[in-house]
Amino acid sequence: MLDAPPQRLLVVGGGSGIGFAAARLATGRGARVLVADLDPETPKRYADEGCDVDFVVCDATSARSVAATVDAAVDALGTLDGVFTTVGGAHLADVADLTDDVWDRELSFNLTSAWLVAREALRVLRAQGAGSLVLTSSGQAIMGAVDRAGYAAAKAGVTSLTRSLAAAAAPDRVRVNCIAPGPTDTPRFRAMNGGDEGVARVRAAMPLGEIPTSEDCADLALYLLSPGARAITGQTIHVNGGLLMP
Repeated sequence: MLDAPPQRLLVVGGGSGIGFAAARLATGRGARVLVADLDPETPKRYADEGCDVDFVVCDATSARSVAATVDAAVDALGTLDGVFTTVGGAHLADVADLTDDVWDRELSFNLTSAWLVAREALRVLRAQGAGSLVLTSSGQAIMGAVDRAGYAAAKAGVTSLTRSLAAAAAPDRVRVNCIAPGPTDTPRFRAMNGGDEGVARVRAAMPLGEIPTSEDCADLALYLLSPGARAITGQTIHVNGGLLMP
């Protein structure tokens, strides 16, 4: 992307995958980044990549932890220009086996976490009258998902939440958007699809012939956070190599 990322960025869920890629790309483009993740080993991964980031341990399903994280980011960076949250994951279970406990965990991890980060981020961004927030949904939000109905429902909630927050924050010149990754070539994706052979089958189904990478998704998030996207708000943009064209 041509536009620089926000210069002071908070990435929640930056311990791996798309969040890790976003923080790494942003620091490489001159941004100061605070990464929040539940995994205390996260700073080592950035050090191994030669990336200088601030870090706090954060449980994105805890209102108290998220509030403390946003406060820590403001203290460390001076203020916030952008916030990217990419917390989530699916528990695989057929609809008939979807227990109350699993349902509650799926909504908490995938939807409530987005709301908690958004609420605290907007507290700062709206008060200063500037900034941008990007949430993370999934292509599963608009597909039938018999093996992950709770996850799909939660991610559909994220897209709706994005529109509501964007409308609420627009008068304060704050933008809210969402990315919706499809299959993304990560170690977890490869393991879930049975290694190279399964990945090859997914790749063959891709209209563009390639499985998007974490960097592909992260680059879109950074663009939406950047001044170049100043006229874009309330949108959910899919990153899936043409596999899904809503």
